[in-house]
Amino acid sequence: MVGRFITDERVQRIFTFQALYAGVPPQQALAAYAVIAYMDTVAGVYFPRGGMRAVPEGLAAAAAAAGVQFRYGSSVTRLERSGSRVSAVCTDSGDRIACDAVVLTTELPLTYQLLGRAPRRPIALRPAPSALVMHVGIPAVGDALAHHNISFGGKWSQTFDEIIDRGVLMSDPSLLVTRPTAGDPSLAPAGRDLLYVLAPCPNLEVGKINWTAQGDRYARQVLDCAVDRLIPELATSVLDDADVLDVVTPADWARQGMTAGTPFALAHTFPQTGPFRPANLVRGVDNAVLAGGSTVPGVGVPTALLSGRLAAERITGPPGRPAVRTITGSAKRVGA
Repeated sequence: MVGRFITDERVQRIFTFQALYAGVPPQQALAAYAVIAYMDTVAGVYFPRGGMRAVPEGLAAAAAAAGVQFRYGSSVTRLERSGSRVSAVCTDSGDRIACDAVVLTTELPLTYQLLGRAPRRPIALRPAPSALVMHVGIPAVGDALAHHNISFGGKWSQTFDEIIDRGVLMSDPSLLVTRPTAGDPSLAPAGRDLLYVLAPCPNLEVGKINWTAQGDRYARQVLDCAVDRLIPELATSVLDDADVLDVVTPADWARQGMTAGTPFALAHTFPQTGPFRPANLVRGVDNAVLAGGSTVPGVGVPTALLSGRLAAERITGPPGRPAVRTITGSAKRVGA
């Protein structure tokens, strides 16, 4: 669809690479995902002071002010059931928390395990590609680097075959390099900049990479590539004084409970989009609701936040419509 209006392949990439956010190659993405490019370029993108962590911190502060109690560093081990309803949440610290309803934001395999259910789908769920992410402190580069920088490799189409089908690392990397200190200098010491570098890579379901042996070495190769492409005139001084603060590989994502070692949940293929994506209610459990990237409406910060709102409305009803039946007020399944 983009090709019908834009003929220059370089410009086509600018308006289609966003399909990677949804875990699918641009050449195979639904045309509807062109809306992401529209949002980026027309609606605009915002960056929170304090970094992205300021968003969940702000949400948590608002929830706490409304009476929510958070229990950090505690894992849920099982859900108690009474018939078709969850009656309590049990943790590894021995707590038993009685509940009228429960919202699960865990990845789907753990969610179904806790609920004792299995999805009924004719096609197996397909996880999105993963990513290697690194956080790097470097000498300040001033205006030589923008806040968001995208570097496309020349082998654009081959990249997707490598990371999605063949399960190997990109031979000609396409990278996202973000300099958050461009908008918030307080995120780094004086005279320093902070870089966030993301390289798409295979998930653990198709990947053939030993991340324990190759992770740090590949991260350094990615950093060298990014700096050489984006700020070649400063490459030597930056790389000589680069401080790699953290590297996160698919193996690390997996240890955090993410399916197939991908932070991008389920790919937005046609069978996993819109009404075909796993619903936020589970058949046979009357008072459990799902939220997060693997349920509706999908992956990404805005959509995951929307999933939380949808989950809340399943429990309390939409704002201004108190007469609507909710899962806490009825033992019967409500909604689709």
